[in-house]
Amino acid sequence: MSDPDDLFEMYRNDRGGAAALKGDALAHAIADNVRRTFATMEKLVAEVVQVLAQARYAIRVGPTVTDRATYVRLDRTSESFRDYLRMWSQQRAEGGGGMHWEAQILVTDHRRASAEIGLGVTIERPVGADGGDVAFVEFWTTGQGMPLPSEGRAFQRALVASIVRLEEAGTLRSAKPKA
Repeated sequence: MSDPDDLFEMYRNDRGGAAALKGDALAHAIADNVRRTFATMEKLVAEVVQVLAQARYAIRVGPTVTDRATYVRLDRTSESFRDYLRMWSQQRAEGGGGMHWEAQILVTDHRRASAEIGLGVTIERPVGADGGDVAFVEFWTTGQGMPLPSEGRAFQRALVASIVRLEEAGTLRSAKPKA
């Protein structure tokens, strides 16, 4: 490797090693990124619930999502969502278009007072089987945004910051006594 051009050629080969996804493979990968995004958020939220156990908050990713391109609101657990996602991902694979969703994290305190934390979710276009980030998520209450899954801890910190803001506003109250 004495020739610098060899290094550039190796870099190009490494970057272009995975064939670009097309057609049905791309549509399946896009749909998979949507599913992985929400599964990742659910896992991260469950970890926050465990850490905040003494505060006695019920926290979960809301079941409904909204496609920002059409403003269609769907239940993620329904068969109609699976059908819609199949059509949606096929359209994105064929002609591009926005890949933005709205979602909510629902928080209920020990008194049964509840609040929603709005999320903007942008699904990343798959570039191959590299296992990289699948989405960019923004918390509307704080404006904090982060790629998932690589910035899972930042997602959790933003969730806790949003809950703290809701406590400061008097919307929610922790069951844990203040020290």
